[in-house]
Amino acid sequence: MIWIAIVGSALATYLTRSLPLALTVGGRVPPVARRYLEALPVAIIAALVGPAVVAPGGTLTRGSEPLAAALVITVVAWRRSLLAGVIAGVVAVALLRLI
Repeated sequence: MIWIAIVGSALATYLTRSLPLALTVGGRVPPVARRYLEALPVAIIAALVGPAVVAPGGTLTRGSEPLAAALVITVVAWRRSLLAGVIAGVVAVALLRLI
């Protein structure tokens, strides 16, 4: 069972990383595909962070993650930079876990 999860994860990672390259080899990307590719990094980060912030019952988890998530949302909305948001979130979680 673990091998199925490993192979599935590898396949999903390969497809999400190779799809933009495969679509842009010809030079022109259709507008629908461009919007999809622009939204993909945000969707991936949300899928990774979501389980750390929201418990299975739909309530917020306890700890530094909900505060860091709020900071990330604020930084991304203010700076319009996903990288700045990720850096702020990582620093926030690290500092809040020290407290």
